[in-house]
Amino acid sequence: KDALFDGIDTTWTRVPTSEAIAEKVKQLLATFAPADPAASVPKLLELRKELSNIDRKDWFIAKTGEIDVLIAACLGLNIESSTMSATVSAGQTLPIKLEAINRSNVPVQLVEASIPVTGQNLRLDAPLPQDQFVAKDLTPALGKDVTYTQPYWLRKPAALGTFTVDDQKLIGLAENPLAFPVEVFLRVGDQDLRYLVDTKYRSVDPIIGEVRQNLVIAPPVFANLQNAVFVFGDDKPKTIQVRVTASTDAVRGQLRLEAPKEWRIEPASVPIDLPAAENESFATFTIHPPSNANDATLRAIVNVDGHDYSFARERISYQHIGAHTLMPPAEAKIIRADIKKKGELIGYIPGAGDDIPQSLQQIGYDVKLLDGPEIKAENLKRFDAVVLGIRAYNTQNRIAAWQAELLEYVKAGGVVVAQYNTTADLKTKQIGPFPLEISRDRVTDENAEVRILAPDHPLLNTPNKITATDFKGWVQERGLYFPNKWDANWTALLSCNDPGEKALDGGLLVAK
Repeated sequence: KDALFDGIDTTWTRVPTSEAIAEKVKQLLATFAPADPAASVPKLLELRKELSNIDRKDWFIAKTGEIDVLIAACLGLNIESSTMSATVSAGQTLPIKLEAINRSNVPVQLVEASIPVTGQNLRLDAPLPQDQFVAKDLTPALGKDVTYTQPYWLRKPAALGTFTVDDQKLIGLAENPLAFPVEVFLRVGDQDLRYLVDTKYRSVDPIIGEVRQNLVIAPPVFANLQNAVFVFGDDKPKTIQVRVTASTDAVRGQLRLEAPKEWRIEPASVPIDLPAAENESFATFTIHPPSNANDATLRAIVNVDGHDYSFARERISYQHIGAHTLMPPAEAKIIRADIKKKGELIGYIPGAGDDIPQSLQQIGYDVKLLDGPEIKAENLKRFDAVVLGIRAYNTQNRIAAWQAELLEYVKAGGVVVAQYNTTADLKTKQIGPFPLEISRDRVTDENAEVRILAPDHPLLNTPNKITATDFKGWVQERGLYFPNKWDANWTALLSCNDPGEKALDGGLLVAK
């Protein structure tokens, strides 16, 4: 055998009573004229009728669909369903335009349109003359129980490494089924053909021209909390903002925040009055944390006409995947931790991007982003510490020049904290005051045990004591690009490893 399918029959002979079908396929291939594809439509209709005579109905369903695609291609048939509304909500009417054109001289009749989402059937009874656009305006009304266009694998909370999908028919689909399909029934010759088209949002971009995007079916209102995590380093209250957005129409209601009773929230609710779609407003709440360590979930809920909605909105748009609207729960994590703070002002040199500055601000530090002329040893003296962002040594082209200033700052008593960097494209070979080498070693198990190698070291005890508990709730790999060689001036503080792997002791190195 030379190929995977050698010896396997893939012809019509494997299907009982299919001899006539095979013969008609041969005739089609022999007589097809690329200059006049419509001339093959009568033979395709004959083939379609012949398919109905075979015993295997699964073959009839599959192959009839393929023949219908061929018929549309030979007719030069194009059917489109579009709307000028980007988003629609339950209970609303969606104006759509159904357009069709037949580029051949074969008689085609628009018979009916059916909208599965609403259960409506609309009689059309319109001929499709050659080369003439035929348009029909439809105004289907959505019911109260529509499914939002949130990606199906994100509709329920995910477990570690898995998604929860109740409808097994969805599993394996690369994307959601069509959001607002229209079934169009045509008569060609003496046969009825069915085509399924998705309703697209159609707009005009001043640069790239006409654009078609997926229609979004969404709740009437969104509530976005300003952060995904709120950290309370002491028992002092914090004010937070919630952005409320009307998705499809005017919205009036009440916004409230919910958390366990240990967390006190003021006010109890805030009125929302948004006069039109895409209008937004900001509401401010004060959250009083409990006196003891605690973590919980904070939910934003908007009540409109007696219905609670708790969805945030995130939009993703790239040329290669198009525009997508995600609707995650309107939630944030709230953490009350007993954090002792030392110092006030921290300088931060950005790397590839992380949330460290915002996190430091949440526990009470004043953080200043540093760049260019500011990174001078004399200027750095005013900072209690300088933190380098993730992969700063890979992304900052001037880091080699800044390194001397950072080391001078350290010699004068300053503190510099560097996060991980990769081995590729380091902008300087010297990434610390003493020699060390970065490896490609990593620990992928986010629950791997973290061992404290020097429990009495001041860094692990002042101003806050670091224990194994601090490494619970890790959401991604424990670490990567661990140093595997370092000068004796470095002290290794943390070690971990994947099951069955060697211990990696370079998780945290400190030198003075």
